[in-house]
Amino acid sequence: MEEEIENTSPLANDLTDYTGLLVKIHQRVKLPNSNKKPTVKLLTVKSLKIAATLFMILFSGYFLSQPWLKNQDKAKWTADALKIYERTTGIGEKLTLTMPDGTRVIVNSESTIQFSSAYGHEERRITLKGEAYFEVAPDSLKPFFVNAGEGITQALGTAFNVSTKDDRFQVALVEGKVKVAIGQNSTQLNPGQMAVWKHAKNTAEIRVKQFNIEEITAWKEGKLNLKNTALGKILKDLEHRYDVSFEIDPDLDLKQRISGAFENKNLINVLTGLSFSTAFTFEINEKQVILTKRL
Repeated sequence: MEEEIENTSPLANDLTDYTGLLVKIHQRVKLPNSNKKPTVKLLTVKSLKIAATLFMILFSGYFLSQPWLKNQDKAKWTADALKIYERTTGIGEKLTLTMPDGTRVIVNSESTIQFSSAYGHEERRITLKGEAYFEVAPDSLKPFFVNAGEGITQALGTAFNVSTKDDRFQVALVEGKVKVAIGQNSTQLNPGQMAVWKHAKNTAEIRVKQFNIEEITAWKEGKLNLKNTALGKILKDLEHRYDVSFEIDPDLDLKQRISGAFENKNLINVLTGLSFSTAFTFEINEKQVILTKRL
């Protein structure tokens, strides 16, 4: 930019014009060739140097005062000052966070949330991968957003569960109101309603249905609520919940449906309860569980 300013400055042309003008003035008044002529020339060059200096000072002040430059500096400062915080839970872990505004976030196992140091300044925004339950502190001036996969959930003061597990985006509203958006499509939920979008369908259509609150949010209390749930899905959930892997007898029917409730039970108690209705025996070897169909 400095080089461009020098190339576009009219100072070089002004020097030629002033010199020519002075020569003409000398000719008109018929000044004798004396020591005055060099004096006049020296004063002119000196004046031009002063003028050039003043011009550069004024131009620099104008340039630095431009709004776009201030915005650039501000943007750079903001980018440099912004910090990203991330929390991740392992297999079988849960994490409870209280945000600066009082919002409570319970993060399920194998999940990650991110938020920046700008949280709560103009808006409140959290990015989620996995599953979490949110109890949002009311603040009508600073809306609350959850970015999860391709979905965005907006709330003011409410409680809801968000999950991106099993290749789907799911929002279940417990109380208050939320707005759920996928691309250009959006819908508003009432308490007891759930929005579901399946990534595999490659569509922005959001399906809304009723849900059982205890069934969806039981995980945050360490409970396992089953309502006509396939055995295969139950075992997959137990793997994440208890950090184990299952070796399953191929003769065991994983499609059979099971209903029941287990509250803060260890793995042995849960498997014992399941074995009564699904007719299997189990053996636990550290982190491996062997399931065999009962004869």
